[in-house]
Amino acid sequence: MASEQKAAPKIGIVDIQKLVNQTPSVMALRQETQNQNVALQQWINAVNAQIAQELNQANRNRMTQQYQLELNQRQQALQSEYAQKVQSIDAELSKLISDEAKKSGYDYVFAKGIVVFGGTDITESVAKSLKK
Repeated sequence: MASEQKAAPKIGIVDIQKLVNQTPSVMALRQETQNQNVALQQWINAVNAQIAQELNQANRNRMTQQYQLELNQRQQALQSEYAQKVQSIDAELSKLISDEAKKSGYDYVFAKGIVVFGGTDITESVAKSLKK
């Protein structure tokens, strides 16, 4: 009885951080987040100027509470929107990596940071898919 040898699995590795840095949607999200932070800071500056102009302490306290509540709501909305976009980008990258692995016949793909030795780096192949 001859024993059949099973072929060794084909293993790919991918540099996730490099892909993230090359992803157009990540670059756009970074720019959008920066713009939103600038706009929020401008709003805070305007609010602080309004509060400083109010002479009545009770009115200043009321305004401060009102604006603090609005600030918290704005920050939560921005964080929620950011989290949804990050999740979408993560799904996009995972699909690109999976598609490239299937197309090239890889059985497994691991993040580059966890592989000490072996495997074929498919980062550039996936990066080309990003630019399409």
